[in-house]
Amino acid sequence: MNTHLIADAVRNSRTHEEATLWDRLFAFWFRRLVYTQIWEDPEADLAALRLPEGATILTISSGGCNALSYLAAKPAHIYAIDLNEAHLSLLKLKLAGLRALPDYATFWKFFGEGNALDNAAIYRDRLRPALDAEARGYWDERDVRGKPRYSYFTDGFFRHGALGRFIGFAHQLAKIARIDLGALLKDDAKSPARIRALDKLHRLFHSRLARMMTRTPALLFSLGIPPQQRSLLGGDQPLNEVLHQRLLRLIDVHPNDTNYFAWQALGRGYVGPGDKCLPLYLQQSRFASMVKGAGLVTPVHANLRVFLESLPARQIDAVVLLDSQDWMAPDEIRALWNAIDRAGNDGVRVIFRTAGAESPLDGAEMASLRDTWQRDAARSEAGLAADRSGIYGGFHLYTRRAQGDGQPR
Repeated sequence: MNTHLIADAVRNSRTHEEATLWDRLFAFWFRRLVYTQIWEDPEADLAALRLPEGATILTISSGGCNALSYLAAKPAHIYAIDLNEAHLSLLKLKLAGLRALPDYATFWKFFGEGNALDNAAIYRDRLRPALDAEARGYWDERDVRGKPRYSYFTDGFFRHGALGRFIGFAHQLAKIARIDLGALLKDDAKSPARIRALDKLHRLFHSRLARMMTRTPALLFSLGIPPQQRSLLGGDQPLNEVLHQRLLRLIDVHPNDTNYFAWQALGRGYVGPGDKCLPLYLQQSRFASMVKGAGLVTPVHANLRVFLESLPARQIDAVVLLDSQDWMAPDEIRALWNAIDRAGNDGVRVIFRTAGAESPLDGAEMASLRDTWQRDAARSEAGLAADRSGIYGGFHLYTRRAQGDGQPR
């Protein structure tokens, strides 16, 4: 797999003197499949963006869940950009499923459950012929166990990927600590079993083991957190405390019967099939519209800024940066926003998350960007509150500053 784009992205977050062995190890680590599900809530995104029909959206792809879910906004086109070819191969596989599978039941069995033995035949007979050479090569390639990667969909797809294996490891720790994850997921908030489980969870996160583990950068690689982002995530607090707080936001704020992120974290799968507690693209009532819209999604293996610079001016209505700026050096952030300025139309909206609470555009070195861009504080705070995954410290929506407007909203 070509890894130079990922390596460049990690190096760009630091000067040559600051770059460490951990940076190089993360670049190597991140070339693999990390996320089987994206951990930014697309419904929070769409509520913040308020897109008109016929919009052109540019988003970082990751696992492709959000790019497909944005089809609910009836866009004209979606560009899904990523440095990681494994994640693009997953998006391409999902697009192949929408094009080649005969019905929702088959699509659900493969992508929603991901654990049926006959999914191997579905891949070989229906999905593989619909893939391009790069994606076909990725899913056909054998992993360290000697099995082709498409077999992931025969034994529990969401247990694979770096994050899936980390969640499995966390479940083992919870078992040793006798934490009832079922009670955390399904019981009433005031049930004695859930209260006991929360207490044990608190003790585990504040144990000597947790403090030791969270001091090791390599442990966080499985969460997709590079060395540069680790310091932003922790801030002035111990990292074990921050991770505990984020987990509580994930499982203890939004109702779990409508929060599929909580089901992935505590149950390692989705509820379904149907419409409840599922990503938009996996909902049965939306399947026909997803099939119809599949041709509107274009996967692109590229540096986001470079791709923006290749587009015609004033073409993009919305840009979704995920948490990518946490990786970037200030000069790369400025170059990225200048590229958005050129490619975005007058009403372009930009959203992104941050590991910490602060926006990277707030610093003194970004003053020139604030002459052009303004943060919508109300919609940003609403986006953070609505995001059911709860794992980020900040949600930020920016729009162009009106000409002659010297004050933020």
